[in-house]
Amino acid sequence: MSQHIGPASVDFVKMHGAGNDFIVLDARNSDFPFEEIRRRTPELCHRRTGIGADGVLMLGNSVDSDFTMHYLNADGSEAGMCGNGSRCLARFAKDIGLSDKLVFSVGKQRYEAEVHKNYVSIRFPVKPVPVKKNIDGTKWLVIYTGTEHVVSIEPRYLKTSETIFRKIGRDIRNRIDLFPAGTNVNFASILNQNSLKLVTYERGVEDLTLACGTGAIATAIAHIFINSSPGTPDEKSGTREHYIQIECPGGPLEVSFVHTRSEYESVFDNIVLHGPAVTVYHGRFTL
Repeated sequence: MSQHIGPASVDFVKMHGAGNDFIVLDARNSDFPFEEIRRRTPELCHRRTGIGADGVLMLGNSVDSDFTMHYLNADGSEAGMCGNGSRCLARFAKDIGLSDKLVFSVGKQRYEAEVHKNYVSIRFPVKPVPVKKNIDGTKWLVIYTGTEHVVSIEPRYLKTSETIFRKIGRDIRNRIDLFPAGTNVNFASILNQNSLKLVTYERGVEDLTLACGTGAIATAIAHIFINSSPGTPDEKSGTREHYIQIECPGGPLEVSFVHTRSEYESVFDNIVLHGPAVTVYHGRFTL
């Protein structure tokens, strides 16, 4: 008599970082159903008929670091790096027995994480180079922070509705003539010298999200670049450390980095994203 093999059950943890929420899975088992999870991701992330999330995070094995981060957008596409997701995955890793100081890989890139009681910090091994771009009469900066972003900083965004953000964000995200791989779209307004308000339209989620970590980094760098780029009056060459508060709809994030400015260029280095990583609940679903 043949043995009946029933549906597989998968344990998960629901987590969020400043409202950017994720389904988190331990994928270190050799028979983890990665392809089935990819296929089911849109269903799992659906906010009415599924668990509901901006994406799925999977903690995988690594030969040269503590773990590998795999991230799928809500539509099932590969997302690359996710700042809020990486903080959640680092806390998840600590909760299942790993250290509070971690090295993890995303593709070929290695990141460092430090898990604290009330927040998690992620060090980004990137040196973004902002590129100016005019899109339909609005000034944008194209900035790569582990994934693709464009940033516009305008006072008018303080009074812009979500409907308008959603429309503009969708239009720019789908400008394949400008961004063949698509992009994440960030609308920021300055609150004070070291604080900005941010709304992000995320590729893969295809909607506004409550927070975006890599978008917060892009926005903080854009802010300093605009206000201290070569040729800006009253700005002197030198190296300065910045701490920029980013107010997202789901809560605050902080970005720290070192900016070295010369007569000819701006270099951004030692980038660290700080913010919450909260466990909401534990659960189980059936494939």
